[in-house]
Amino acid sequence: MKKKLALLFGYLFIGIGLITAQTQKVTGTVISDDDKQPVVGASIVVKGTNLGTITDIDGHFTLLNVPNSAKILQISYIGMKTESVSVQPTVRVILKSDTQLMDEVVVVGYGSAKKLGSVVGSVTTVNNSKIANRPVANAGDALQGQVAGLQVFTPSGEPSGSVVMRLRGVSSINSNTEPLFILDGSPISSGAFTALNPNDIESMTVLKDASSTAIYGSRAANGVVIMTSKKGKMGQKARVSINAQYGWSRMTGDNIEMMNTEQWLNLQEMLDPGKAYDTTFQKRKKFYIDNGISTDWADVFFGDAAPTQQYDVNVVGGSEGINYYISFGHYDTEGIMDDSSLRRETLRSNVEVKVTGWLKAGINVNLSYQKYNTTTFGTEANSVYNKAYAARIYRPDQTINEILTDEEGNFTGYGKRLDYFDDMGYYNPYYLAELQPNDRSTVRINGNTFFNINPIKGLNIRTSQAVDAFDYRNSHKAYPEGPFEGAGVASESFERYYSFTFTNTAEYKFSLSDKHLFTVLAGQESIITKNENFSATSKKMVDSRMMLMAAGAESEVPIHSMYEKVFNSYFGTISYSFADRYYVDLAARRDGSSLFAKNNQWANFYSLGAMWDMRKENFLQNVSWLNSLQLKVSYGTTGNSGISAYNALALVGSGLLYNGQPGIAPSTVGNDNLTWESMKTLNVGISTRVFDRFSVELEFYNRQTDDMLMGYPLSYTTGHGSSVENVASMRNRGFDITLGVDILKTRDFSWSVSGNLNYNKNEITKLFNGLDEYTLPDTGLKMKVGKPWGEYYYVKWAGVDPRDGYNMWYDKNGNLTKSYSEEDAVFVGKQRYAPWSGGFGTQFGWKGISVSADFSFMLGQYMLNNERFFTENPTFAGSDNQTVEMLTMWQKPGDITRIATPDSPMQFDTHLLENASFMRMKNLTVGYTLPAKLIQKTGVISNARIYFVGRNLLTVTKYKGYDPEVDSNIQLGNYPNTKQYSFGVELTF
Repeated sequence: MKKKLALLFGYLFIGIGLITAQTQKVTGTVISDDDKQPVVGASIVVKGTNLGTITDIDGHFTLLNVPNSAKILQISYIGMKTESVSVQPTVRVILKSDTQLMDEVVVVGYGSAKKLGSVVGSVTTVNNSKIANRPVANAGDALQGQVAGLQVFTPSGEPSGSVVMRLRGVSSINSNTEPLFILDGSPISSGAFTALNPNDIESMTVLKDASSTAIYGSRAANGVVIMTSKKGKMGQKARVSINAQYGWSRMTGDNIEMMNTEQWLNLQEMLDPGKAYDTTFQKRKKFYIDNGISTDWADVFFGDAAPTQQYDVNVVGGSEGINYYISFGHYDTEGIMDDSSLRRETLRSNVEVKVTGWLKAGINVNLSYQKYNTTTFGTEANSVYNKAYAARIYRPDQTINEILTDEEGNFTGYGKRLDYFDDMGYYNPYYLAELQPNDRSTVRINGNTFFNINPIKGLNIRTSQAVDAFDYRNSHKAYPEGPFEGAGVASESFERYYSFTFTNTAEYKFSLSDKHLFTVLAGQESIITKNENFSATSKKMVDSRMMLMAAGAESEVPIHSMYEKVFNSYFGTISYSFADRYYVDLAARRDGSSLFAKNNQWANFYSLGAMWDMRKENFLQNVSWLNSLQLKVSYGTTGNSGISAYNALALVGSGLLYNGQPGIAPSTVGNDNLTWESMKTLNVGISTRVFDRFSVELEFYNRQTDDMLMGYPLSYTTGHGSSVENVASMRNRGFDITLGVDILKTRDFSWSVSGNLNYNKNEITKLFNGLDEYTLPDTGLKMKVGKPWGEYYYVKWAGVDPRDGYNMWYDKNGNLTKSYSEEDAVFVGKQRYAPWSGGFGTQFGWKGISVSADFSFMLGQYMLNNERFFTENPTFAGSDNQTVEMLTMWQKPGDITRIATPDSPMQFDTHLLENASFMRMKNLTVGYTLPAKLIQKTGVISNARIYFVGRNLLTVTKYKGYDPEVDSNIQLGNYPNTKQYSFGVELTF
């Protein structure tokens, strides 16, 4: 028996020895070629097997039971080139950056960047190729149509105009609805967009769900847009780039046809049939028609091309212990209206220094100077001197230059410019603009400094200090000539704004058993903001050579205002991943704000998110056509602090308040319970890539806004009309779809298409005092539980009765009536805010030729075209120009028309409500990169590229005004949007 047992154990040990002899142990280290630091979380796979692991906090890894037959190890990390090495007992691998994949490493909050494939939250990154070389001052314009769920509007063609952004619907009625903007880790105001050179921006990352935004707490209810500026790399050879661009702008288009002189004079005969027999009128009509005298005022005011030029120079590089990016940019453009312009100079310096092996420091600074003019009367929508409005109503028989005739009254040509139009009784807007110059300038600085300490492996302690600040000045004059004869005016306005941000974080990364990777971060942040305005006006000046304010004979009471606000926050995150397959993120933040009532100044926000990388499961390893498959889910809360600084306080005002005597009196009602609007968001998403060609991402979200702020109506016996209260709720629910297809991929040829779509359903779920509905007077809008915010509430127009030419309407019960009453207003099923939005594009490359085109669209949005109230209205037809539609005005029984008889006044009803949906070619870029062999012969130039960029070249819309991209419930006199054509050359040395 003992011999048998001995023999059995002998065979067993021999078998174990044979098995052991067939496998081996492999250990190694992975480091980054950029900074020679360990790469944490790099994936190690034995090629041809399912055996793998990830590197720990020191960049080390260990693989047991590696078959002796194994030949190759594959080491990969997103943002770096995959390396393959031979299987050896000990290996050392250096991973190099892959510039083509750098956009896949993103910053989504505080702490270090993450691999895009490991981000739990809903994020979308737009890289520099979509941002740079756009012939427009505002970098935010480049995001239109690029991110599912993000609506971006450029509502004005004013060169200094801003953009409007809205993410996944309207989350508030009275609070701020724009995202939080972060530049290089620090918050900035939306006004900073025009102060940034788009060519300095490396990428923009949009955070959409609670898992990615909750770390920003009280400011992130509307999403977050993170901008990262360009930086050099340590050890990178110095490179100098020069970019020069020249182009011009024109109006995007106009879907309204205004009358020419002959048509307008014919209309006068329709309005007054007696004019057909008026010899004086007929003689004048014949003179104008025979001599072709007809003015197209739209062409006069903004028909000329406006030039744009831009020049950029940057130096980027690094040595063993330092990296840098330094740039200068000059941007100069004229508006399509000649009294608007913008000149901007920018200087950026990004420097990082590796002081020791454990200390890194850096500074990012952007300094800009802007000098600009805005169109005189541009904000006065229905002023006869607002050129956009004037182009509609100015009569075509009025000319901008005097009409010259000989002694017999024959037309001989045109003379000098008219400063006053006698026939219309208006001054020439050009003349008034010259008499009222506005010189505006802004100096702005955005910058931050940081110190990063790495006392032990895996621990990073970072402190940063940031500033977003500007000084603004406006010098306005009205010379004592013409309409201001002897009564000149001079005014000076100043504004100073600053916001300091102090952030301190500690981040620790560690791994357990080569499978469990943890990242723990804790932080504190303080933000101090102050804004101050001052303006003074001096009047009754008599000499245009003496326009200093001291020269006035009378002055107004100066205007002086200011506000301050403070945020103080504590936050933390825990990120966990197992085997590069399962990911969990937790975030929490406690915010305190001076904006809210004393007992409600602190609030807590949190999020929980998880992701499952199913492609890395064993049961999918052999599915060769499946490249990736990920499932995400997250839930959390954020807040909205975008309110006025002192809404919580009962304020007083001063002045001549009673019987001409000075004093003080209550001006606003305080609210001791005022607090944050809170947002609760659920997000579920799935993404995949198949056949290494097709990418699909689908996300569903549900966002509930509670404690929503509203103007709470008060009895006028209180002396106040309303107060701000947390009394309402709203829900936004919808989905995002993002698609991408690489149609062709060869060495010399590439062609891909992409697109995204968002559908958002908005619904008011609660109003104050248990009310089911509440009408906003004089807006055409009404809030109702169960209805979306922004659905129009108007009297329905039923057309023109062909029997008598009178307007008809539907009453509340759907019956026809010819008596207009606002009591018959109903919800009309048409919305101000587009429920559908998105974009699509294509990229094509063949050898040195590249072509890209990007389109954006918004569907289902409506807008009241207030211009038509004045240009298709018999009330104004005798003095102002009209659209050609007026020639179809009802004249006799049986006429079928949309224009009623002058005896039936026009009303603000649904006939003015127009479909403002649009599809726009946002960008077209055609470029050619000269062959490298040819360029390198110069010995100086390493790369040369010439290109053409077009913006807004094509717009498809049913809207009849200047442009549908206004983002308002009503449009009148808006500065028309523009399309640009620009040619450029880029050289790298």
